[in-house]
Amino acid sequence: MMKKSKAQTRRMIVQIASLALALGFLALVIRGTNYSIHEACPYALVCFGLSGSTFLRLGGWAMAGMVVFGFAMLVYTIFQGRKFCAWLCPLGTVQELLFSLRGKSYRMKHRSPLYVERKLAFLKYLILLITIVLTLLGFNYLFIRLCPFYSLSLLPKLFAPGILVLGIVLLISCFSDRVWCRFLCPYAALMNIFQWLGDTVGIQRKKIRRNLERCTDCGLCSLNCPMNINIAENEFVQDRNCIHCGLCAESCPKPGTYTEERECENQPRS
Repeated sequence: MMKKSKAQTRRMIVQIASLALALGFLALVIRGTNYSIHEACPYALVCFGLSGSTFLRLGGWAMAGMVVFGFAMLVYTIFQGRKFCAWLCPLGTVQELLFSLRGKSYRMKHRSPLYVERKLAFLKYLILLITIVLTLLGFNYLFIRLCPFYSLSLLPKLFAPGILVLGIVLLISCFSDRVWCRFLCPYAALMNIFQWLGDTVGIQRKKIRRNLERCTDCGLCSLNCPMNINIAENEFVQDRNCIHCGLCAESCPKPGTYTEERECENQPRS
C-alpha cells in the first residue's frame, strides 16, 4: 500500500476535523437545541442572505457568521480555486470515503466519458438558479425540503424528502466519485462563477501545473482525478471544477511533476 504524502496527510487531518465538527454540530441540532443546521452551511449565503425577512426571522450571530464565511470562501475561491470542496466540505469528505472503498483500480476502470461529464455539469447551475429565484420570491423553503444537508437535522424523521436525496447521492457515490460536487452542488456552481469573474477581470488564481519536461504522459493523473478532469490536457489545469485535492500529484510516478502555481509566475520575465 502506497504511503500517503505529507500534503495528503495534512488534507486528511483537516477533512477529519471538519467532518467531526459538522457531526458534533449536527448532534446538537438533532437533540433539539436552539441551533439551526443552516448555521453550519456556507450556502446559507444564498438560502437566507438573499431573503431579508427570512434571514432576520431565523438568523442570529451564528447565522450571520456563516453567511459571512460563505461569502469569504467565494472571494477566497477567486484567488485559490475550489479548495473548500477538497479540504472542508463534510459531504465531500463522506463521498470521497465511500468511493475510496472501491479501490483505485475501480476508479481507473469506471470513468464517465468526458462528453457526458460536460452535459451533466450544467445541472448544478440550474439548481443554483432555481434556488436564487425561489429565495427572492420567498419560497426558499421548497429547496430546503430537498437539501440533503438540511435533511440530516430532521433525523430520525426519515420521511423527509431530503433524506431520500441524501440516500441517493451517497449510494451513487459508492460507484461514482463526488457526484454531488460534480453535478448537483449549487455552492460549487457559485464558486465556479466567482472563479469566472476573477478570470474576467484578470485575477490570476493558483492552478495545478504539470511540468512538461518531467511528465511521462502515463495518464495516471487524469485516471485518478475525482472530478474526472483531463489533467494531462494542458500544462495548467484550466477546468474551474478542479478542487485542488492533490490526488493527481499523489498518483504521479515522478514526484515533483505537479505543483500549484499562478500562470503569470511561470512566464519569462522581460
